[in-house]
Amino acid sequence: MFTNEIKIMLYVDDVEKNATFWTNNGFAELDRQEMDGTLIVEIGPAVDAQAKLVLYDRKFIEAHSPEVASNSPSLMFASEDVFGLYKKMQTNKVTLGDLVQIGEEYVFNFADPDGNYFAVTGK
Repeated sequence: MFTNEIKIMLYVDDVEKNATFWTNNGFAELDRQEMDGTLIVEIGPAVDAQAKLVLYDRKFIEAHSPEVASNSPSLMFASEDVFGLYKKMQTNKVTLGDLVQIGEEYVFNFADPDGNYFAVTGK
């Protein structure tokens, strides 16, 4: 049986740079370890989050699991303060899309240092 915890593997060019990017923008670092000489960092939107990102070095994945190395997830995060998060990311000079209203929700997208895009929604 599955549990309600999910870990999403994100393959990046520079694990440390991406870990810094995410923690600077409100995520918590949950775990850090080395495996076969490569750094792996687990992060989440909160320390007790049930959905987490696990940052893996893309070259490591290409060497060990080439069939999944080019897969990119399409993720949408939720925010209780979408306007505050947008402003924080602007201050951090994150590449941002426009903040738009769709029905009763607001949505914007942003890019990480590797150019992967993610969306955020909130009321």
